[in-house]
Amino acid sequence: MKRRRRKKSETKFYMVMSIICLVVLFAGYSYVYKLSEARKTGQEITTISLNYDGEGAANKYNEFFDKVMSYFNIFFEETFKESDDSKIIENKEDEPVKEVYKIIDSADREQTEDLQVFDEKEYSSSQIAVTEVYLASNRKDDFFKVIESNTISRSSVPREMKIDTASINKNINFIIYHTHATESYLPNKESNYRTHDENYNVMGIGNIITSNLKNYGLNITHLKDYNDYPDYNKSYANSNYNVKQVLSNSKKNVMIDIHRDGADEGSSYEEFLSKVKSIEINGKTAATCTLVIGDKNGNLEDIKKMAQTTFDTANEMYPGLFRDIVIRNGAYFNQYLSDYAMLIEVGTTLNNIEEAQYTADLLSEILCETIAKINN
Repeated sequence: MKRRRRKKSETKFYMVMSIICLVVLFAGYSYVYKLSEARKTGQEITTISLNYDGEGAANKYNEFFDKVMSYFNIFFEETFKESDDSKIIENKEDEPVKEVYKIIDSADREQTEDLQVFDEKEYSSSQIAVTEVYLASNRKDDFFKVIESNTISRSSVPREMKIDTASINKNINFIIYHTHATESYLPNKESNYRTHDENYNVMGIGNIITSNLKNYGLNITHLKDYNDYPDYNKSYANSNYNVKQVLSNSKKNVMIDIHRDGADEGSSYEEFLSKVKSIEINGKTAATCTLVIGDKNGNLEDIKKMAQTTFDTANEMYPGLFRDIVIRNGAYFNQYLSDYAMLIEVGTTLNNIEEAQYTADLLSEILCETIAKINN
């Protein structure tokens, strides 16, 4: 049998098609990579969108093509989905930048199905290891305790604050929100210290602070979104989106993200927290606080100034209530959205809700004075 010889023109055709396919593949990969990088910083992006008008057969083809493209969208979203800013963090051996600053690393790690809060590593004054909590998809139904509750009111009598509320309201856009709204306090220990019950979680703490500041005459936007439920890994992406909806183009955007610190039971970090979790102020026990900053933000120096102003104000009014200003390497915490962004950890898993509520009252006064300083 005589073998058919391939023409040179056919060979050239296949070579050209191969090159075109490689170019398209490379271009597609570059495009998807850019999308994934944009998602990491919380940017709103569109993968593929179709807009068309048509009827009859043409519309059927469009619907078919639209359906095919939707599969690509799902692939892009699942492959390059958002993750929390903070991963494993551990202290550097370097000296703090300032006396009140601690600098800790945020090293990259693969997402885990383990529901752990802190690594079991030895704690010393210069070294500590911490990880964020990741929600296991097959256990999310048991991870939260969902309870309807009433809004908590102020737990003590407010002090008189002499501030220019009219000027502040004109110049300041004050936003309180919660990236991890389900974080809770004692006596709620179920579901890994997480609940929707506002009698025990940080959302309830935000309610108190908001109520107090409004009583002082300040205009406050309290975002009551549970950004960490049902998907904990999208917490920061969710809060990023929600905060962007209320940012002002003409005012200073003061963003306060209220959290709660925590540690695994019996861990070395829990032992450390047990020694610093509370302080006596005016005869009552208050939960201590920590300010946290992500060092990947381009406006890092401005964020540090904001944190320092708040820390100094707290020390003037209630010395010892704020423990540290922590700078986490490799983290954003959405703080690039404003030069006046703060992440405040109010208490720990070792604090009861009454201690956290009292701190909310004290923190309201501190924030009021801090905002007055920023406005001047």
